[in-house]
Formats: sequence, C-alpha cells, structure tokens
Amino acid sequence: MREILFRGQTRKKGEKVRLDGLPIDSNWVYGGIFAPDTEENTFALIYDYDTCEKISVYRDTVGQYTGLTDKNGVKIFEGDIVRYESINYFVEYVSGFAAFTMKHYYNIHYAPSLTPNSVKRMEVIGNIHDNPELL
Repeated sequence: MREILFRGQTRKKGEKVRLDGLPIDSNWVYGGIFAPDTEENTFALIYDYDTCEKISVYRDTVGQYTGLTDKNGVKIFEGDIVRYESINYFVEYVSGFAAFTMKHYYNIHYAPSLTPNSVKRMEVIGNIHDNPELL
C-alpha cells in the first residue's frame, strides 16, 4: 500500500535573512494534511505524525508524496524538480490523467508518467519553491 504523506513550508526560502543579508533556507514539515475551508486561506495544516501537532504551512507549497523514490532512494513529491535522461522536469499531479507526471517547463507536452521503471533513471535535484532556476 502506498504511503500517504504531504509536505509544506512553514518558512519560504529568503523569507528571513541572516545579519549578513544571506537568505535563510526554507523549512519543510511532513505529515498528514488538513486543508482550509476556503480557497482564499493562505495556510493549510500539516499533521505531524511524530509529535501529534498541527503546523501551519503555506498552502502553495503543499505537495503530496508520489509513492515513488528516485535512483538514490529520495522520496518524490509534487513540486520536485527531477533530472530524467539529462533533462529537468517538475512533478505535478494531473487530474485528467489521474496520475503524477513530469512536465518540462518550456513545453506544453508531458513526459511519461512516473512509474517504478522510469524513476530508476531519475534523480530529485530540487523543488520549484526553493530552486526554480533549475527549470
């Protein structure tokens, strides 16, 4: 059975800076999800399984675990940037296909869906929130 897991950011990259002006990295939390009642709400809640607490995260950073890992054993989430056959793609869920797919930033076509065979040649190299320059 596939593990149901979500992640979201409590702090976005560069939202806070050090005294020397360098941006502080983002902070990710993992767990279950409690979606807000309205679309206008900026935050969702991640339920941390380990500490049994609800943590507010930015709604636009929430991504679901695909149930697959890359060639290095790293879990692949929606919003991750993966390198597949020397091309960078981002992972998103497409409801019309009812599947997680890889999409190239500049093209409107989708790469093949994520499958247990395709991820053996794939590597997570970042995510669209922290590393948009990789696209």
